[in-house]
Order: sequence, then structure tokens, then C-alpha cells
Amino acid sequence: MTLTSRAWAVLSAGGLVALLGAARPDLLGLTLLIDLLAVVIIAVDALSLPRATAFRIQRRHERVLSLGAENRIELTLTHSLTAPHHARLRDEPPPDCDYDRREFTLLLTPDQPAQVVYHLTPRYRGEARFEDVFLRVEGRLRLTTRDYRLPARERAPIYPNLLQLREYDLLRHRGRLQMMGFRQLRLRGQGAEFESLREYTPDDEFRRIDWKATARRGKPIVRDYQTERSQNVVLLLDAGRTMLAEVEGRRKFDAVLNAALMLAYVAVQMDDKVGALVFADEVDLFSPPQRGKAQVGKLVDALHDAEPRMVESDYLYAATYLAKRWRKRSLIALFTDLIDPDASRMVLHALGALRRQHLCVAITVADPRLHRWSQQPPDAPSDLYRRAVALQTLNDRTAATRALERMGVHCIDAEPDTLVAALVNHYLQVKARGGL
Repeated sequence: MTLTSRAWAVLSAGGLVALLGAARPDLLGLTLLIDLLAVVIIAVDALSLPRATAFRIQRRHERVLSLGAENRIELTLTHSLTAPHHARLRDEPPPDCDYDRREFTLLLTPDQPAQVVYHLTPRYRGEARFEDVFLRVEGRLRLTTRDYRLPARERAPIYPNLLQLREYDLLRHRGRLQMMGFRQLRLRGQGAEFESLREYTPDDEFRRIDWKATARRGKPIVRDYQTERSQNVVLLLDAGRTMLAEVEGRRKFDAVLNAALMLAYVAVQMDDKVGALVFADEVDLFSPPQRGKAQVGKLVDALHDAEPRMVESDYLYAATYLAKRWRKRSLIALFTDLIDPDASRMVLHALGALRRQHLCVAITVADPRLHRWSQQPPDAPSDLYRRAVALQTLNDRTAATRALERMGVHCIDAEPDTLVAALVNHYLQVKARGGL
């Protein structure tokens, strides 16, 4: 039990009254009565504090927390109070997680549980460890407080971002995928089978205009065709040392893993087969392409605990391994980094070998700090050195990207927040033009 500022104010007033009694002996009895009354009021307020058994806490959240996403955490405090009490609740979120808040001011009323919500953003995959919840309750007169520790320890696995898959489904049904940065709300292909007629939009090609329908309706009309389906997508995830680097508080490997699973989810919606290969100096995992939503669940279970290692990645070995085990033409999405010339040359050789059989795309995570440092005027020798390193790194990445583009390999270099949209948009464009 501790005293609040109100209680100290009451005691201070009692002290002033006691000084008055010392100066006026004829008022001594009255001052002692006032001081005794102040002490009694504080004691009565302390007795009004509830016992620890009066409270119970429950924490609710998704069974699996999503990496890099705002996960909703809901705390419900039930109690057996018979009178209103002011309180303050504090949760203990897991370390290595960001949160918008963790302390809440409450007014506990009889027969009404208190409920609060905050959002937790994990920075690393693995396991989130929640601690007990702390509660501070004030007496009825708000003169005293008591602290309670409510048992609430638990652990929750942290997976790649699964909330974005749910968001994709919700926005797709509402026709609002542009809110996720996706430019194409409906995939309109160029296959051989006619699908429908619709009004011309500025993005349509002139050769798709149906001139007879245009003449009948008096406005430009274009033809849509069924897009080819049941194609193959293979995700190649580099788990070598370069993917351990962090961008905006997240490892590059975690950022590309979120993007890869989002691409897999969109691809199975388009009835494509999706598989994955994780490699570093050797192949850690290979899941052959399969069709259906169940395949996304298999990939999530297989990839959620994949971790990059402090080793050099063997791109040629990974390309050879894939070529022996999967020969059907596919969209090969290589998630890697182009941070140094040596690694970039190996990527060029590996994708050059795969390019003969497959359509390849290289996906890298851009670091906004490099662009900022390369343009920042130096104020000290260390700033000059940092600017030179940033410029050299950007030049190496640009050179590797141009070399890949000359080979016919499309490159996507985007920051973590825009990587998913850039990758999915490219996939949809490939589907629309029948690139596979």
C-alpha cells in the first residue's frame, strides 16, 4: 500500500493544523481531532482496497503473431468489486517488439469487465514471450493505492506476416486492392479464349479494340481474353550472410520472406502452382510447386523457422539443384542481395543458367539510408567516408541490375514497405501479357 498525492496533501494540511495548535493552546484539542480524522480517513481508504483474488486478467491475440505487422492485443480485466475504483493497467510486451502503448487508465465499475487494446509489431521471427500484467488500484477516496501482479505469462510463435494475406482477401472481395498498392484489381489476360467486352481505358492497347462493338455502342470497346492458368512459380530464397543485414529495423531475409509468401498466396488465387527453395552454402529446403490454398499453408509451415546464416551463398549450386529437380518452365523469383561485386557475379551466372529455361526475376531490398547518405553533404571526415561507401555500394547494385536486365532478367529493388506491391504487380503483369 502506498499513499497518493492526495493523501500527502491531507497529511500536509494536518501538519499545518498541528502547528496552529502549537501556537494556540486553546485550539490544541480541535487540531488533534482534525489530525486524527485525517489519519482515520486514510486508513479507511486503505481498507477499501480490494484483495488480489478480486482480479483476473485474460490476454487475447492471434494464435500466431505476424512479423512486421500490427498485431491486435486485447486485455480483459474481470473483477468482483462492489464500488467504483480508479486503476492503471500495464502490460509487459515481449522484447524485440514495438508497441503503440502498454499502460492504460481505467475506471473499474461493479459487474463490468474492463477491456483495453494495443498493437504489437514483432521485429524478428521466433517466439514472443509475454510477462505478467501489473495493476495499480486506488482506494475509493483515491488516497491510497495497491499494486497487483496478475499472472499472464505466455508464449506465442512469430511467423511471417500472415495478416497481409487476410487483408488481401478482404480487399479483393471489396474490389479495393489498390489500397495495398496493387495496380490491377482484375487480371485481364491476352490468352486465346474470349472472355468479355468492356469500355476502353487509357491503359489498354489499341490492338485490343473491338471495332464492330465500338461502332454499335458509339464508344471505344475492348476485348478481354482468358488468362493462361496453371503456370508455375518457384521462390528462391537466399539465406546467406548478405540477408542478415537490417533495413528499417528488420532483417532483409524477413522482408523478402513476407513478400515471397504474399506472392505465393496471390499465385494460388490465380490457380498457379507455387514452390520454394531456400539455400545458402547448401540447399536447406525444397518444396516442389503445387496448386491450391493448402500449398500456402505448407510453405508457411516450412519457411516460418528458416534463418539466414553467416556463410557465402552458393548460387550456382542452388541453380543446378533446381534444374535437376524441376524442369517445367516457371517464373523463378530469386530473393537475394546485390551488395558486393563478387556476390553479384555469382547471381549473374546462376540466373544466366536458369534464364535459358525459365522466366527469371531478381528481388532485392533497397536500403533508404544508402540514398540518404549518398546525398548528404559531409560535415566531418567520417561523413565523407560514409558517403563514399554508400555511393560505391549503390554503383555496384546499379551495375549488377543493369547486367541482369541485359540478360533479360527483370529486377525489383524496393524498400520493405513497397516490396510486396512491386513484386505482386510484376507477377500480375507477367500473367496479363502471357509472359510464361
